[in-house]
Amino acid sequence: MKDLYIVGAGLFGSVVAEQASRAGYKVTVIDSRPHIGGNCYTEFDAETGINVHRYGPHIFHTDNKMIWDYLNQFTEFNEYQHQGKTMYQGEVYPLPINLETINKFFKKTFTPSQAREFVKAQAVPIADPQNFEEQALAIIGTDLYEAFFRPYAVKQWGCDPKQLPASVIQRLPVHYDYSTNYYPHNKKYQGIPVNGYTPIFEKMLAHENIDVFLNTRWEDIKPTVADTLVIYTGPIDAYFDYCYGQLNWRTLDIEFTREPVDDYQGCVAMSHPESHVPWTRAIEHKHFHTERKHTPGSTIVSREYSRSATRADTPYYPVNTEQDKQIYAQYQDLAEQETNTIFGGRLGEYKYYDMHQVVGSALACYKNQIRKRLT
Repeated sequence: MKDLYIVGAGLFGSVVAEQASRAGYKVTVIDSRPHIGGNCYTEFDAETGINVHRYGPHIFHTDNKMIWDYLNQFTEFNEYQHQGKTMYQGEVYPLPINLETINKFFKKTFTPSQAREFVKAQAVPIADPQNFEEQALAIIGTDLYEAFFRPYAVKQWGCDPKQLPASVIQRLPVHYDYSTNYYPHNKKYQGIPVNGYTPIFEKMLAHENIDVFLNTRWEDIKPTVADTLVIYTGPIDAYFDYCYGQLNWRTLDIEFTREPVDDYQGCVAMSHPESHVPWTRAIEHKHFHTERKHTPGSTIVSREYSRSATRADTPYYPVNTEQDKQIYAQYQDLAEQETNTIFGGRLGEYKYYDMHQVVGSALACYKNQIRKRLT
């Protein structure tokens, strides 16, 4: 039996560990944090019974039945459908943009076809959008962009939106009806694990062939794992000691408050795009689980403050500017020379993955690369 080391007990590492251990391989999982689950970690608040997403909200959604069925081995999902809101000049609007957003913002009573034609006329004719700003202007025009997206992007990403890839804005749909579903209509499967995300990781990592060591840094054990296959899910620039410089990552400072009311904002996520508000969004965690009973008279709200990550911070989002792409390409070249290390996940691949994409990537990596290396 060959050993396998996995650096990171988040989603990518845990899926690989589960697959390898079930096939009979001995797996060692390490994580620098005091808990498993990575940024998906959740825990119940003892006072209110609310399941809290400690590293920001995670809503699972996919149209891939294989991935959905795979995760349902470890949890049951509720029927939560994500519906965001945004606050602008003292008014609350649906987000993503829908017919109500358009009519309320422009003080109109458009039908769906009228709204579509109106926004089309507002759009800037850019044939081949090359960045976030150009893509947004080509889709929704200047007024909606300046109100809801440009100031938010500056706060969230800490740079001029012209420096961001067009793919960032492409993630958010525009509805020309009153649909409030945050995700595109083809996301057939959507929900939140009924007991939060942490139990998924507990079940994935419970196999007798898996040893988990928390509060353990890769740098401290690296000298002891020569000639052993390593799955590395940490930041790729950190692995190579930042020899080409640090990639741009965004991190979050999350402020949790206990509000003495039954319901603070009436929804999970309230975005705050305006520059004078220091946080990007407020999350009220009880709304993830309308099927659960919570202690009345108290609710938990978290506010997210985005900033550039230092080497000591937990990285959340790859910024992925053109300069970052050039630096990452150099790290990729080094990674390909690592005969005993496979890089995976959002941090290891410097790629903005949703959860279903991480699961799919991990399953494919095990099937196409790791299994072949272990046999």
